[in-house]
Amino acid sequence: MPSSPGASAGCSPGRWRGPGRSAPSPPARRRGSRALSEHPGHVEVRGLAWRPYGRRDPVIPGLDLTVCAGQRVLLVGPSGSGKSTLLRALAGVLEVADSGERSGSVLLDGAPPGERAGAVGLVLQEPGAGVVSATIGRDVAFGLENTGVPREAMPARVAAALAAVGLTMAQDTPTHALSGGEQQRLALAGALALEPTLLLLDEPTAMLDPATTASVRDVVDEVTAARGLTTVVVEHRLGPWVEVVDRILVLDSTGHLVADGDPHEVLSRQGEELAAQGIWVPGTPGPEPRPVAPGTFGPGRLGAHVVALDAVAVRVERSTRRLDGSTRTSVAVDDQWLQVRAGEGHALVGPSGAGKSTLMLALAGLLERQAGEVRVHPDLAVAGRRDPADWDTVDLARTLAWVPQWASSTIVATNVLDEVMTTSRALGLVESEALARCRALLDVLGLAHLEQADPRHLSGGEQRRLAMASAVAHQPAVLLADEATVGQDRHTWAAVMGLLEGLRDAGSAVVLTTHDAGAVDRADRVTTVGRPVQPPEPPTPRRPLVARAGPLSLLGAALLGVPAGVASPHWTTSLLVLAVQVALAVLALSAPAGAVRGAGRGPAPRGRATGVALRLVPGLLGAVSVAWSTWLLGNRDLDVVATAGLRVLVIVLPSAVLVQHVDADALGDHLAQRLHLPARPVVALAAALQRVHTFGDVWTEISRARRVRGIAATARSPRSVLAELWALTLGMLVRSLQAAAALAVAMDARGFATASRRTWAQPAPWRRADAVVLLLALAPLAVALLAP
Repeated sequence: MPSSPGASAGCSPGRWRGPGRSAPSPPARRRGSRALSEHPGHVEVRGLAWRPYGRRDPVIPGLDLTVCAGQRVLLVGPSGSGKSTLLRALAGVLEVADSGERSGSVLLDGAPPGERAGAVGLVLQEPGAGVVSATIGRDVAFGLENTGVPREAMPARVAAALAAVGLTMAQDTPTHALSGGEQQRLALAGALALEPTLLLLDEPTAMLDPATTASVRDVVDEVTAARGLTTVVVEHRLGPWVEVVDRILVLDSTGHLVADGDPHEVLSRQGEELAAQGIWVPGTPGPEPRPVAPGTFGPGRLGAHVVALDAVAVRVERSTRRLDGSTRTSVAVDDQWLQVRAGEGHALVGPSGAGKSTLMLALAGLLERQAGEVRVHPDLAVAGRRDPADWDTVDLARTLAWVPQWASSTIVATNVLDEVMTTSRALGLVESEALARCRALLDVLGLAHLEQADPRHLSGGEQRRLAMASAVAHQPAVLLADEATVGQDRHTWAAVMGLLEGLRDAGSAVVLTTHDAGAVDRADRVTTVGRPVQPPEPPTPRRPLVARAGPLSLLGAALLGVPAGVASPHWTTSLLVLAVQVALAVLALSAPAGAVRGAGRGPAPRGRATGVALRLVPGLLGAVSVAWSTWLLGNRDLDVVATAGLRVLVIVLPSAVLVQHVDADALGDHLAQRLHLPARPVVALAAALQRVHTFGDVWTEISRARRVRGIAATARSPRSVLAELWALTLGMLVRSLQAAAALAVAMDARGFATASRRTWAQPAPWRRADAVVLLLALAPLAVALLAP
């Protein structure tokens, strides 16, 4: 019986076997490569099948595949064909975050791929989800720690990996300050630093401009050839990768392997067939957009070529909080002028990180501007207000729609059909008519069979198409779509572009940020957004004295507030204890210029008192609640009421002052190295705490999604506000669980699950400042115990 595509009886040195034919030699490797047989990295997949729970059909229906050690493989297929799922299976992390039915086996050098820490490096499709640490240097070092690399060897490997992907900023740069393209490069650096035997890259250049794409591809080519890494790259666009891989594997829409062999031979022999299946075959003319059915969209609200949206000298600044508590302000968009016309498609192009996505948010009124104006045509104004930022949620949704760069951030429903219907229902459109249009759009975009599926379980490309359907279903006057064609095959690209052009031809203004040359060629207007010139880096602010202490002493000092509050016998004593705590807080947050070694001579840090006040708000509410409960349940003795309320403040004040200076990564270092706690829970805790600072961003994303979809609170009544808070809180919970699952995948993909001997990139010293902090923190407790 002939072998199926991908099946192989074995791998000869320097050779591989295609489907049912003799094994040709792979293309010549670049200098520095060695014979394939000298390296580990042999992959065997036998009968692999995977059906996610909630899906009727399997994503992978039963796959046999052999990848020889040192081969570089390009894995392609239509959107939703199971490419990302297969990569997770090869990495041994398929069931870390996903639930489903699995059969078959995956072996790396004869063992399950997750058994040996650092054997596999995986770059996820959404790289921001894989950020583990608070700074870029520490994030790249995470895998090295799991594989037991000595501390002294880490700096050189981290620096080399960051340099290889072109991240030239300081290693203490916060990871949350990176753009989407920079996060992709950081994820790649983390994988390269591991020096794995198997490197898996899931669309590593999807969000990058052409120049950066070429740079990243060259880095992957050079590193994998020099080290002889077995490599599997998933990309929709084959052209940039054909010359740097040995082999191409093609999945069809059902997840079956339909082509396998030398890239040039496969494309030469089966190019037309593969293009017909939706594969972006190099040299094949691009597809024509698929026209939408007549009547899908009605007449627009403005005449053709009328300026629908006008941006004048827009400036947006972004503030980034450093680990030392200081804030750096950078310019994201500067002096941007833009006129968007009805009945036209307008492409925004420019290098990765130039601020295109930020500009889109500003145009939609979803982001505060520091300068400039955004105004719509008078016929689109609401009660004379032309700035979208001044509209309520329903008026905004009626006129504007926004498709984000990462479509998962705007999901608000539990099934695909309800997701598409959300805005139409919020606007009060006729249910039967809206339902018919939404189902027609799902059919056009190849999602009709998924209308009852959970949108959070769709592939990245499917989620983007769903976001597009949700945005255009009510025919907005202005559509702002951020990288709408990323992750699409030829067929789904044609469907998305057909939808965009159908909306445009109906009279809407369409703005698309893109690196897609095909989309740019079809635009009526093109505007290049350049990187804004950044102001000179201001002097580093002086460090507060408390910032010199380590995390254990800060946590210990905060916890000492508990016995101080409990031991305080009377409200007069509590006031005295509070006075001592306030005096110590003023001392701790002071930042004298040069008075203490390492304090610095820059400007004083700003916002210290404001930050403490904001963090005290929950404590103040708790104190009032306790006092009120004591008043109602007790004998209404004011002395008892005051004592109860002030005790709460004594307990929470130290935490409000100190906890902000606890670095999550440093806390993990100290818990493991000084207290000798087990590494796994310590690292997991540090990674989770590192994500806490992102909660504000997630809350903002969910708020934006609800506002632009027309479902945010419109009334100021307590009931409406509480309902909105509940919806946001529930959204936060869902997003947090998703982020935790993605984080678990990212951590295990870098050796966390199987780390047997973990090292630490940074030491955990106990300094004189730590002892001083703890001694001073005992003073309020002493006052509570000794006061008469």
